[in-house]
Amino acid sequence: MSKPFKTYDEQIEILSSRGLNIDNPDNAKIILSQLNYYNLINGYKTPFLDLKVSTEDEDKYKDGSSFQEIFYLHEMDRELKEVVFSSLLRFEKLLKTSCAYHFSDIHRDGLYPYLQIENYSSSKHQLNYVLKTIANLSNTISRENKNLNGKKPIKHYIKKHDSIPLWVLVNFLTLGNISYFYNSLDESLQNMIARDFGERYKESYKSKEKISKTELTEIIKICNFFRNVCAHDEVMYSFSLSKMGQTAVFEKFFDEKYTGKNLHDLILVLKLVIPKEEYKSLVTALANIKSKYRRKFKSISVDYFFRSSGFSDDSLK
Repeated sequence: MSKPFKTYDEQIEILSSRGLNIDNPDNAKIILSQLNYYNLINGYKTPFLDLKVSTEDEDKYKDGSSFQEIFYLHEMDRELKEVVFSSLLRFEKLLKTSCAYHFSDIHRDGLYPYLQIENYSSSKHQLNYVLKTIANLSNTISRENKNLNGKKPIKHYIKKHDSIPLWVLVNFLTLGNISYFYNSLDESLQNMIARDFGERYKESYKSKEKISKTELTEIIKICNFFRNVCAHDEVMYSFSLSKMGQTAVFEKFFDEKYTGKNLHDLILVLKLVIPKEEYKSLVTALANIKSKYRRKFKSISVDYFFRSSGFSDDSLK
């Protein structure tokens, strides 16, 4: 059975009948017209529902819950995504730079060394990554070369130099693409790239610990998941990976528990791969968001939402 269309007034009436306080219906209409009922209500209603009386067909809200609180949760999550996304882009840039540098340094011959299968790992366990990587790189070149509005650097290098250096091409790849690229490399190259991050971390924090290829692989994995959450504007504060990563490999770095699944864990591993001052700015920004919204919620404490993200109540103070 199809879902019947509801006007903004009808949407507000439905929410009100389910026990949600709406003090300013006119403002609620404006918010719904800008954010969409599905994205706002279905995305952020869960903490405010009374699960004891809610059914599959009809929600019931906890006493004291309000439309404004759902909106505040949406806005808090949006601000969290903005600051986290910025740090993820920084890591992505560092990873692309390191991958392009070391691969190009090792494989200097030929016009397109990154399209040659022999320049990647020969392990059968990595074959899928190798084939996917070559396809991704080839498709990116082909797409931009055919596109009348394609990126100027791509067209320039094809026209003037008959090839595109990897350090140019990586700028047009996604984090998912570069993740496949890293996973397709032989062990020596993976170690070189991991060492770039490890040396920066050791110098910044006066640490004796190094970052291995296994650890960098796990970091790329969780960063890629959260980058997609940010890019597709999904709910982030409660997002959790379905499978835990290799948590034991990070025990040497953190005093806090690392599960490899939630926002808290993402913030922990970002400390290992972005510059120290930028990491400090990230943590400060998260703390400021938590402080900003502390007084916005009446029926639920802001600490509840950050606990859903994996943070303890003493975090981000």
